[in-house]
Amino acid sequence: MKTVIVKKEIEVPVGILMEVADLLIENELSHEIIGTDAENNCLTLEIAYEKEERDTIHKIENLIDDFEEEDEDDDDEEKDDEK
Repeated sequence: MKTVIVKKEIEVPVGILMEVADLLIENELSHEIIGTDAENNCLTLEIAYEKEERDTIHKIENLIDDFEEEDEDDDDEEKDDEK
């Protein structure tokens, strides 16, 4: 059976980069930095993975989603404090 390699681009906020890097290293996923966005403070990674490694990709996406939700909650609290 032929192994299919999937490539996915994921924007990773700098504030969670260490956690994402840990998952990439632990699971030996091939990755490359392909872009930066200073305005939004994030890096774009291209991650190559096999179908069986999708769970790791989902963990990374969930980490990012959780981080962004917490960041939005912090922004909302700051706006409330300013009122």
